[in-house]
Amino acid sequence: MGKKFYLSLVLISGSFLLIGDSLLDASAEDNIRPPAVAGSFYPDSDAELRGMITTYLKNTTDEKPAGDILAATAPHAGYVYSGAVAAHTFKQLSQIDFDTIIIIGHDSYENCVAFLSPADYFKTPLGLVPVDRDMVDKMMKFNKGIISSQLAHSQDHSIEIQLPFLQVLGKKCKIVPIMFGNPTAKNCRILADAIIAAAGNKKVFVLSSTDMSHYPSYEDARKVDNSTLDMIKTMDIDKIFKYLEEQVKNRDISDLQTALCSRGGLGTAILFAKAKGADQARVLQYANSGDVSVGSKDRVVGYSSVLFIKTPHSESR
Repeated sequence: MGKKFYLSLVLISGSFLLIGDSLLDASAEDNIRPPAVAGSFYPDSDAELRGMITTYLKNTTDEKPAGDILAATAPHAGYVYSGAVAAHTFKQLSQIDFDTIIIIGHDSYENCVAFLSPADYFKTPLGLVPVDRDMVDKMMKFNKGIISSQLAHSQDHSIEIQLPFLQVLGKKCKIVPIMFGNPTAKNCRILADAIIAAAGNKKVFVLSSTDMSHYPSYEDARKVDNSTLDMIKTMDIDKIFKYLEEQVKNRDISDLQTALCSRGGLGTAILFAKAKGADQARVLQYANSGDVSVGSKDRVVGYSSVLFIKTPHSESR
């Protein structure tokens, strides 16, 4: 009770706000993006949220793949469905040092490269996460198709759902929240180049927030998702995008709405990682909503944790 009361006083004062367990300067003029899905996709209670994520992380094997992890994917469904899979990605992030994490969420199919957020902070029940305004500004200057939109981010869950994991891990990093525009290979290349150019000497990590197949049966989902993961392992976004388009047209899989809901972020993560020397995509975990007790096996959504790695032997090539 005392902790919640202290947080309320801090928010009213407008002078300090909490991020994780630390104090963060903020002013009344700062643009704060409030949580949109706290209490639905994840708990709105500080203690319950922290406890849920801590449990997911503790139940995840602690392995360190050989090489440098440069980018990754994590699912963005409600924690009860996909939190255990997402924990595999964040367990690896706990061992990586970065100044800024680029989190790329849903595809909007709008006629632009990407929508960045004008916010200074994103808020969750665990406090505030600062936006890297310097990188945001530089990325928008890099290409006119990268634009700012508060509306595009206002109700989105695909970025917000990742933030409490970072907070529980105690990451003292900034974020660049991105909603993708039209998810073409060309736009992925533009966005990856913009990230690299804007980063300068900063240590930057790219996280693609994406789920996999939507609404086939349990067995059909496993079939198409395993095929998708095999294609992702090629790290060839032209082949991956062609494959994803073909899957939607595949009438052999009933009720398949999409094989991957955020391909723009996936493509950008792969291109960013490859530009930094990544030569391997490693699948850490796969599951779907039918694997949890509250999920139906009639209509499911697939989830995966994938790392893009620069392996030691790539140094000698």
